[in-house]
Formats: sequence, structure tokens, C-alpha cells
Amino acid sequence: MFVRCTFSTGAELGAPVRGNFYSTETVFDLTVGEGYPVLGMGLFETILITLVCDDTGKPNWLPVGLFDFGVRGWLASWEFARLDGVAASGGDASNRWVAKWGYPELVREPDLTDRLIERDPVALAIFYRELAALRE
Repeated sequence: MFVRCTFSTGAELGAPVRGNFYSTETVFDLTVGEGYPVLGMGLFETILITLVCDDTGKPNWLPVGLFDFGVRGWLASWEFARLDGVAASGGDASNRWVAKWGYPELVREPDLTDRLIERDPVALAIFYRELAALRE
């Protein structure tokens, strides 16, 4: 799935009232009007985020408000996991990740999201494999 970038700064999203994914001074490595591949999505505490390959050429979790998703279907290969049922139902989050969906390893391996951000070679190899398959 590809989405179009509509905003590239935190100021365009407005000051966040919860979470710490960005500030009004944040400039994201995105180009407005360009399409970006989505390799996963997640609910982190109360923020809906998406895993994209941004202008750095690396995976990054970014707020969905930066993109125009339109109406999309999910890829048949994607999986979903609810990780914190209490938080998903409106209660306090005991686990920072509430839910994730995307390629199987992203959903099944609890630490893969952190390993991607830490640029772990194995996690990156899986990500780039999935990115190549998406682009085919």
C-alpha cells in the first residue's frame, strides 16, 4: 500500500496534546505530494502511527496525520495483533504498544519495532525484503 504525504512538519499537525512523537518544531524526512510505502501500522499508547520508508531510505514510525490514506484495503499478507486489550478498550495502557498490524514478523516479534529503529541488521533485512515485495 502506498500513501501520499500531505504534511511534513509537526507545526502542520498542530501541537500534540498526548504522546511524544513530534513537536511543532519537528521536520519529518518526507516530501509533500510524494507517495510512500506503508509496511505496517500501530496504535502506540493513544497515537495511530504508520511504518514507512521515508526520504532517508530507512524505516520510521510516523503519525498517520502526515499522509492521505484515502480508502484502502489491507494487503492479504498482513497480520494483526491486539497487544493491550484494556488500553484498546479505553483503559490505561499497561503496554506502550496497544495494537500492531503489518507483515508477519512485525506483528509476531515483539521487539522487532525497536530493532528497526535501532537499525538492527536482521530487522532491516526483513524490512527491505518486505519493501521490495511491496514495490513489485
